[in-house]
Amino acid sequence: MRDNGNSQSGFDVSVLGLGAMGRIMVRAFLKQGKRVAVWNRSPGKAETLVAAGAHLCESAEAALAASPVAVLVLLDDAAVHELLGADGMSRALDNRTIVNFSTGSREDGLSLQALVNRAGGRYVKGMIVAYPRNVGNPESYCIYTGEHDAFEQHRELLKALSGNAVFLPWDEALAFATMLHAYSFAAMVAFYEAVGASRPFGMSAAKTARLLSDASRFFVSDALSDAVRRIEEQDFAGDPATLDVHVGAFGYIAESMHACGARTPVFDAVCQLAQRAQSMGHGDQDVSAIAQSFMAEAVD
Repeated sequence: MRDNGNSQSGFDVSVLGLGAMGRIMVRAFLKQGKRVAVWNRSPGKAETLVAAGAHLCESAEAALAASPVAVLVLLDDAAVHELLGADGMSRALDNRTIVNFSTGSREDGLSLQALVNRAGGRYVKGMIVAYPRNVGNPESYCIYTGEHDAFEQHRELLKALSGNAVFLPWDEALAFATMLHAYSFAAMVAFYEAVGASRPFGMSAAKTARLLSDASRFFVSDALSDAVRRIEEQDFAGDPATLDVHVGAFGYIAESMHACGARTPVFDAVCQLAQRAQSMGHGDQDVSAIAQSFMAEAVD
């Protein structure tokens, strides 16, 4: 389907920008039975989506006018600003909610929010915490910020993109997104290291992954819960698993893996951090006392 004007309406959502992620989002909306209008600078990218039931608009203005909410997945916020700030776009933004998944800084986002607000629209910034293959997965997450009322109005629609949504104020949302990616990718790299270290013992990647996942699930969850309590209460009193005990065990583990020819730069860094906290006088405290060294650096 293709419209021939700028007055088409009656769709649930519009998606502007049909790169790899944009196309997957359109399919996720269609899978949920949503009526989807689409637009892209290169119309050819829409052919398979139109065949699947999407509606191709002739212009970005028509796409914005087609639905109460428009999802933008452009190259970056500079491209979004160029698009939304073009002549004639202001009327199309009136009474519309823009959900922008394009990449940009806090300043870019606030500037876009102001632009949309001036035109009578509302603005939500979205960040997907999933690889494209998991867009629409009920276990996946999105982080949102911007205007909370607009997000709540369209929360059910946005569930088509991820089963879980976290809405936070601007600064918290960007900080959380940064730390989440740092935490997650550090864990992933640690797994890659574990796969390499397990090979001398004849263990496959699949077996290593299964054993690590099963054995660490409770162990890590419990460690995080206890660490939160200790950090919030500033109670790092030692128990049998003191930092001194961990430093000794870490050294033994590292030596054992190195003796097998394993390269362990991630775990070596863990050992160095534990030794540093020990040198700061935390050796008789709980291992979570390592957190104090990071807090001291942040304050400094």
